[in-house]
Amino acid sequence: MAFAVAAITLAGPRVIGGLREQAPALPTFRPITGPVSRIGDGDTFWIGRVKIRLWGIDAPEAATTDGPAATRYLTEVVADHLLTCRQAGPPSHDRLVARCEDPWGRDIAEIMVGAGWALDWPEYSRGHYGPAQNRAASLGAGLHAGP
Repeated sequence: MAFAVAAITLAGPRVIGGLREQAPALPTFRPITGPVSRIGDGDTFWIGRVKIRLWGIDAPEAATTDGPAATRYLTEVVADHLLTCRQAGPPSHDRLVARCEDPWGRDIAEIMVGAGWALDWPEYSRGHYGPAQNRAASLGAGLHAGP
């Protein structure tokens, strides 16, 4: 029993002077600007050698039923444009999680959700893209199209 109490004490958050010790800050990256060099799927692409995952959304994986359409749409959205991406969360696997804009300031993730080729991921976005998803669903766009 004493071992279990010690393990819980050691594994739990540290409290110093009645205040919880803060987790270390995320490493911050300067904004990355450049053309897209490769597309992975509807929410993942590369700028140069940096692999980027769009923050706050989820798109079908390339090998799934709707994956090729979502990937094609992202390819059309970013083609021949310089994107600016800013870190928006901790890295996911080997990807920089970022919010990305085109040269006109349009949010690439919002474009994908608004066209119906990605879904809001409220666990991360806190519903930021919910209105765009609702509009796409009401129009039956992309993933929201009927059979």
